[in-house]
Amino acid sequence: MFKLMGSYTFNKNIFGSSGLEFFKLLGTGSKNGFSIFPDFANYAIISSWSDDSERKKFLEKNKIMTTVLSKCHERIEIKIDPYDYKGSWNKINPFKNDSSYKGGKILIITRARVKFKKILEFLISTSKASRSIKSHSGALYYKGVGELPIIEQSTISIWETEEKMKLYAYNNSDHMKIITKARKRRWYSEELFVRCNIKYIKKINE
Repeated sequence: MFKLMGSYTFNKNIFGSSGLEFFKLLGTGSKNGFSIFPDFANYAIISSWSDDSERKKFLEKNKIMTTVLSKCHERIEIKIDPYDYKGSWNKINPFKNDSSYKGGKILIITRARVKFKKILEFLISTSKASRSIKSHSGALYYKGVGELPIIEQSTISIWETEEKMKLYAYNNSDHMKIITKARKRRWYSEELFVRCNIKYIKKINE
């Protein structure tokens, strides 16, 4: 699967698919995802489609995706409804959507491109904050993902409610220190933050 990331992430047979607006095949970090060492057993795909029927057709008939999925023991499919977003990913924001918080569980996507000269400072400073989420009430799932280790950093997290996510994001001292330091020290050349309603979570055994 690790080899497939390099071979297929920019493959025209993926990006030429009808209805596909955004596609990222991402690796994950080991343990809770915030390690510099890869987790070779877990990968993530984030995609956006103009029509859900095109997404289903892509998963069922695209040769690249059928190859990828044939190597999966299990996958989790999450359909999201973005309602709050700012920033960009590769100079675009694929999560623009006319919606609002519906109550209940939410999924958060954060993404940042770390400036090369800031990498060491970033790693030293964020290790404690990354661990703090483990003990926070309301955090149901969290995983560090990315396109490039360390440089292209993303996180996916699921929360019981928006309120509980905000309690962590704006009241946890370690997390707030990182936000303040990141802005002051200008760690990122690009960043994105997205809040999403969860329409469904489906476990699929391959």
